[in-house]
Amino acid sequence: MVAALINSVAIQASTYMARPMITYKLLGLHAHSFTVGAFGALYALFPLILAIPLGRWINQFGEGRFIACGAAVIAISTWLLALVDNKIEMIFLVATLGTAQLLSMAGTQALFANRTPKNSYESYFGYYTFSAALGQLIGPLIGAFVSGSKGVLPASTSNAFYAASIIALLGLIPLFFGMPMKPTIDISAKDSRESASVLRLLKNPGMLVAMYASLAVSSTVDVLVVFLPVFGKEKGFSSGSIGIVLAIRAAASMLSRVNLGKMTEVIGYFRLLIGSIVISSIACIIAIFSTTPVMLGAIILSAGFSLGVGQPMTMAWVSRISRDDERSFAISIRLAGNRFGQFLLPALAGLISGLFGAGAVFVALALLMSSSTPFIHGKSREIK
Repeated sequence: MVAALINSVAIQASTYMARPMITYKLLGLHAHSFTVGAFGALYALFPLILAIPLGRWINQFGEGRFIACGAAVIAISTWLLALVDNKIEMIFLVATLGTAQLLSMAGTQALFANRTPKNSYESYFGYYTFSAALGQLIGPLIGAFVSGSKGVLPASTSNAFYAASIIALLGLIPLFFGMPMKPTIDISAKDSRESASVLRLLKNPGMLVAMYASLAVSSTVDVLVVFLPVFGKEKGFSSGSIGIVLAIRAAASMLSRVNLGKMTEVIGYFRLLIGSIVISSIACIIAIFSTTPVMLGAIILSAGFSLGVGQPMTMAWVSRISRDDERSFAISIRLAGNRFGQFLLPALAGLISGLFGAGAVFVALALLMSSSTPFIHGKSREIK
């Protein structure tokens, strides 16, 4: 699994370098906030369609093949994004990039779900999401450095896209040495279809609540990555400072994830999950009042720490309530829920930003996250 962790760092660094640059490239083409949101939704559209059947395919063909395929396509699509200069060509490439990221993430998450002892899910998913956060830290920093700054816009988004492509290619290297390509759980296509029933999985105790909590947290992180550049432009913050703020969020998430197993033991699973969501919601609202990049960075630091908890904990939740032969499929359904939020929320955020300003997007994110806490609390009382 070490090869998968190294690959995860590279994939996340590449995509989190590219995504803010997609926003900046659109702003450089004089795109409206709604267009930025529409491209954010487009990033999740095809992954939303593919996420559910992807779980069956992973069962049949193996996690490693999808991890490798995703990394290769990310490298190609980011390289081509450096070459295009209009929104029409960007549509295809942004959709391809989003799909490629899903392939890698679904493969890696299924690998950890299938190979981790059930009593160690929080710790191992913490390590996996730590590697993702490390990539999300590295990506914006490298992107800010190689793209340069020209006021509130980068001097060259193309340099960042080229760097993203190279990093994705580097992520392929460890797969040749330590990544098994055969499925972890040997299951035929027929058995996979029979065991993988969406309706049956959704009836698993807590599945819908876990998916909603995961959707809220993942969509918030996604919208922050897309709209912090818009918010920074409105406030007059440089593109370099926004890159650093995005890196701060990722660094804070790393800190919470590497200690997730211990925090869960001390605080308790549901108390920790609910508390992290409440803190994230409060931080999003306070962020509206940022007057300097330093103030914004301090607020996003606390948001990043608390946002880092939600994803690995909902991965553990979904994995623990699923049977061995359906776990890859359950992970894919969870990802489908995430992608639904990441498809819907950026478009809504673009509309809200266009009407009320980018700050209003933070209020919407706070409301979304906080709305999940009553359901989590109710489920925790059921389990007790």
